[in-house]
Amino acid sequence: MRDTVDFALGLQRNYDVNAMTMPKISAVINTRNEERNLRECLETVQWCDEIVVVDMESEDRTVEIAREYTDRVFTHKKILAFDAARNFAVGKATGDWILLVDADEMVPKALADRLLDVAAGDDADVVEILFRHYIMGDWVRHSGWGLTPLPRFFRRGKVLFGETVHDYIHKDPAARTLRLDSSPGHCIHHFSYEDSSRFVEKMNRYSSIEAARLLGNGIRYSVPRLLVASLREFAGRFLKGKGYKDGPRGFSLCLMMAFYRALSHIKLWELETFSEDPVARKYESMRRGILDPWKKNPPSSSRGDTPPR
Repeated sequence: MRDTVDFALGLQRNYDVNAMTMPKISAVINTRNEERNLRECLETVQWCDEIVVVDMESEDRTVEIAREYTDRVFTHKKILAFDAARNFAVGKATGDWILLVDADEMVPKALADRLLDVAAGDDADVVEILFRHYIMGDWVRHSGWGLTPLPRFFRRGKVLFGETVHDYIHKDPAARTLRLDSSPGHCIHHFSYEDSSRFVEKMNRYSSIEAARLLGNGIRYSVPRLLVASLREFAGRFLKGKGYKDGPRGFSLCLMMAFYRALSHIKLWELETFSEDPVARKYESMRRGILDPWKKNPPSSSRGDTPPR
């Protein structure tokens, strides 16, 4: 009987020690109209001690779904540069470790187990996780979407985020970095673009951000610069990035990314050209020029008043 009691007390002591020493892990997710993806994402981060969702004025059921899994749901104003809201989101988390996940991403069980081991130890401050990107129906192995390593699991304060798209690799210089292996179980699986329509929707938003960045960096629009940027993007992805190995999907992705570069420069031209005299004001003047003659000589009230020819 005493052996049984001692064994139970030993288990309790071990539990208490683990509870005191195991750091708290927060999953942090930024959202905007993600009702199609969010539930599957949240199902794969429930092992975390806390889930924080920061929503940017979604117009669908995103917030409703988020509240089924956590009461830590916050709102951030809608902005073009999605990543600029990450600092706000991480600031709402209370964990010692932060797992950064997007709503269209999923965490395999094996990866969760590996991250728990890392958090329990003292061998790393930042963990770079490889990504598998699924675009238009399949995993894309080349075309610039290979196994991308990103610092998505880190101790609080070791990673900060910038104000532009995907500008979130500001690590503490003294941070110890661990890169996980490329096995499917240790990758984050990113279900990014179901079809070309969704790709173009996001391209439209990202190209506006890129145009503003170019303008802010003092880049001026020119046709040669547009052509060079587009051709370099296509060649880099299709030839150097071996996009041709991804078949029609790879060719399509490389071509759309080349257009993304062209569109960014076209929007740069618009920012330069219409910054002081917006298009809406120009159109208003043009429309007034067409309407004024009608106002000076209004048409007759009915066709019956029109004399026969």
